[in-house]
Amino acid sequence: MKTPRVDAFVANKKQVPELKSSLENMPVIEKPKPAVKPPAPGRPAHQTQAGTESSRRKIKTRHPFDIYEDQLEELRKLSMEDRMQGGMGSMSAMVREAIDTFIAKKRGR
Repeated sequence: MKTPRVDAFVANKKQVPELKSSLENMPVIEKPKPAVKPPAPGRPAHQTQAGTESSRRKIKTRHPFDIYEDQLEELRKLSMEDRMQGGMGSMSAMVREAIDTFIAKKRGR
């Protein structure tokens, strides 16, 4: 049987042990720094696949549009071919370029 510590039961004890937290020595939580993606090999950092400066235009993410299955399959094939040739193979960049071309055609530019 263990022997109890006598000083643990003394009410008038002058030294009270400090309570320690298990998180006391943990690092401070800080706001994460924005990640910077390295440019693709063989392409300038300020240009996208379509050749436009990405800093001028803000990308609207995840806006749903319906496309045909054959269009998606063709985009996948084009993406794979571009990757095989060392490109980014970004289907999103291809769609953005097609939309730019369509808008320019409709506006007569």
